Amino acid sequence: MNKQPALITSKAGNHYIYSDKLQYFSYVPPEMETAFMRRESEKRDSQDYYERKFQFLKEHHFFEKEKIVFQTDYAEELVRKNLACLRQLLIEVTDFCSLRCKYCGYGEFYSNYDVRETHNQTFENVKKLIDLLAELWKSDYNTSYNNTVIIGFYGGEPLLNMPLIRQTIEYVESLHIKDLTFSYNMTTNAMLLDRYMDFLVEKNFSLLISLDGGEYQSGYRVDKNGNPSFHRVIKNVQRLRETYPHFFKENVKFNAVLHDRNSVEECFQFIYGTFEKTPMISELNVNGIVKERQGEFFRMFNSKVQSFRKAFEYEDIKEAFQMEDSDSIHYHTMLMNYVGDRYLTYVDLFDSLQKNKYIPTGTCRPFERKLFLTVNGKILPCEKIGQECAVGNLSDVQMELDCAQTAQQYSQMYKRVVTNCNHCQHAKRCGQCMFLLTEKDGKLLCHGMHTKKMLQEEFTAFLTYAEEHPSDYEKLLSSIVID
Repeated sequence: MNKQPALITSKAGNHYIYSDKLQYFSYVPPEMETAFMRRESEKRDSQDYYERKFQFLKEHHFFEKEKIVFQTDYAEELVRKNLACLRQLLIEVTDFCSLRCKYCGYGEFYSNYDVRETHNQTFENVKKLIDLLAELWKSDYNTSYNNTVIIGFYGGEPLLNMPLIRQTIEYVESLHIKDLTFSYNMTTNAMLLDRYMDFLVEKNFSLLISLDGGEYQSGYRVDKNGNPSFHRVIKNVQRLRETYPHFFKENVKFNAVLHDRNSVEECFQFIYGTFEKTPMISELNVNGIVKERQGEFFRMFNSKVQSFRKAFEYEDIKEAFQMEDSDSIHYHTMLMNYVGDRYLTYVDLFDSLQKNKYIPTGTCRPFERKLFLTVNGKILPCEKIGQECAVGNLSDVQMELDCAQTAQQYSQMYKRVVTNCNHCQHAKRCGQCMFLLTEKDGKLLCHGMHTKKMLQEEFTAFLTYAEEHPSDYEKLLSSIVID
């Protein structure tokens, strides 16, 4: 029976079977396993319950594999719609920073960014971009309702260019576009937080403060002269907390970067113990590393997976980071990807109506979620990819953002990568960004490629987790917000 999927065995020895066609996992008791394993040529007992169930599943396409048709052409009109329904506008307001963190993504270990020359973004350029978006926000391309566009101010250290931030907010709030509101966020090193916290509170900013733990753990966060930033940052954050306690409680989060000086446990103990906040935990970025510095970089690298596993020996930490460790994240990802009728966003719901048609890779469609304007005028679909991947440019107040050209650029990339997708077991549920693929001998190499064996191993891990943590399914569903 060549359409019969392989049995999946959990750690506890229970057997399951997965229907690719129906996106459904079914428990297989021993009696049904016997029915499944019987060859087509063998006689079957039509009175046996499990034989009849087997026949029922077969007649209702349970064992069939869904045929995949890749859609590599992306339309210009879709790019315009994405811009009109943009969720997040990121503006790099300056490339200057008051700190020189050793592991900075724009620092000595990396080569995939433009030269940092202490430039400030100009309001003229920002206004030009906002005016372009405003026309689309007012047009029929905008199919969203009561949309909130998040404007993120990015750096360098964004507080070093507060005049631009004030001008930008004043301008967007003067537009008064129907059914459109704006909210603001920022990641800051908090070195200038005491100067500008009144304005940030007034505009209800969401703040993400970078802090790697205590004084030793934050030792890589130094100024240009090598002086530690820790005591000044702590003083400023404490002042914000004391002056605006409600804002601090509701609007402030912390992000800690893992490296060889800290751990999940140490980050949590200091930040939660000092501010009663559970920090977000990030790994060092492994993309774009200078070849000659790889040895030094990986000596500094600290695995998030391993650090979480060690920290979870403590129950209070495990509870604080509930469903944030790698095993839980894998379970949640598999649940969303392989169980039917689960959608992260309304966009995903509408995409599902195009049955059996898939756009290669898990790359966000152009401007579907974000638009990032660099201080040098480059326009990118995301701040997490190399700046060599720009799809537009803004210089001397001249806008170069051609929706047709962007659509063509994406289509060409889809056509290059689809040869890999045709042989991948993760093809329908890929999370790989094609901008992060590497190239060898003119061919794109995808590190997210999955064989049948790898997928079976992921199914085993998923079902084992589900058996060992039965309450997490309900927790996940109750925490999902469709945006």
